[in-house]
Amino acid sequence: MTRTPEVPLRTKLLYGCGDITVSAKNTSLNQFLLFFYADVVHLSPLLVGAAIFIGKLWDAVTDPLMGYLSDSTRSRWGRRRPYVAASAIPLGLFFYLLFNPPLAGTTATFLYLLTVYILLFAFFTVYATPYIAWGAELAQDYHERTTVVQIRSLFGVLGGVIGATAPIAIAESFSDQRQGFGVMAAVLAALMTASGLLTGWGVTEHAHAATAAPSVARFLGGLRQTFANRDFRVVFLTFCLMTVATSIGQAIQLIVVKYWLQMYDFFPVIALTFALSFAASFPFWLRLSQRVGKRRAMLTGLAFGCVAPFGWLIVQPGQRIAMLVFMVAAGILTGSLTIVISTAADVVDFDELQTGERREGAYFGVWTLGLKTMSAVGILIGGAALQLIGYVPDQP
Repeated sequence: MTRTPEVPLRTKLLYGCGDITVSAKNTSLNQFLLFFYADVVHLSPLLVGAAIFIGKLWDAVTDPLMGYLSDSTRSRWGRRRPYVAASAIPLGLFFYLLFNPPLAGTTATFLYLLTVYILLFAFFTVYATPYIAWGAELAQDYHERTTVVQIRSLFGVLGGVIGATAPIAIAESFSDQRQGFGVMAAVLAALMTASGLLTGWGVTEHAHAATAAPSVARFLGGLRQTFANRDFRVVFLTFCLMTVATSIGQAIQLIVVKYWLQMYDFFPVIALTFALSFAASFPFWLRLSQRVGKRRAMLTGLAFGCVAPFGWLIVQPGQRIAMLVFMVAAGILTGSLTIVISTAADVVDFDELQTGERREGAYFGVWTLGLKTMSAVGILIGGAALQLIGYVPDQP
């Protein structure tokens, strides 16, 4: 059997750098957007959840279309690279605007949030769907693909740490929380744009055979073929269920930490502990997948992951050491996500055997559709739960 060429480390690093954009955006929005608009701007958490839900649903619909478009693109720069490079700047701009709403009434603030959120995610779709699909093309070797995912995830950890710690660290240095979050948004927007441009301009895309001209019939046919793949359906459904559970927790996590656990000032340490444990677990999950196979390794992570959320019921107010122990365990178990993502990339190879086409964009367009839809559901449930229990901003 012919051995596929190894991906150069420089290429892996430059490609992985682009995940700083994805993770910094995702982490900061998942953990701080509902908190910012509910606790700082004083918009009803149910309205915040509704705006995010509507925006994400609309955005999710565009993901398969973007995946198909990048699969069908023919240019001298490649299929994925032009979209990653072109969307980095507007993505940073709308992220900044999201945390700088004008002083206005409830209706105007809601409409501002909804409009800017939709525009932000429109450019995020143009960036993230081709970017994730690009990673499946970089490595053809079964286990090297896991290393590409894990290097990307290491940069994702860095982006996640910044996205989780910078908002409070920066906002707390200002007497006006709105101003503090506005400055934070400017810093993160610059970082996201820079890392996106570094990947877009720094990684050379492999040459591909000419693709068929885009058409509605081929797009719909591609969707049917994607969902007809049983292996993909299993991995996709697994990831969707994990996402909705995670999103509920992330949406209300900071409010729980601030008002129940009374550790608001300690949150950067909590986030850092989780991120470092997540990154440190990568060699373990890679080794386990090599020894027992990706499927068994993934199921092991999922089984223990079902137990981890009960840590929120065990940790009591002020128990910082117990909270850190909980975060270490949660971070290690979350590392199994890299196996899930790597497995999804392997499914594309099986699809190529059946169809004769490389359709990473179609698969990962559907993948991000599920991710965003389930995330929207989780955030809506979180906002509704806060409203139901009588949450009042800025009150003990």
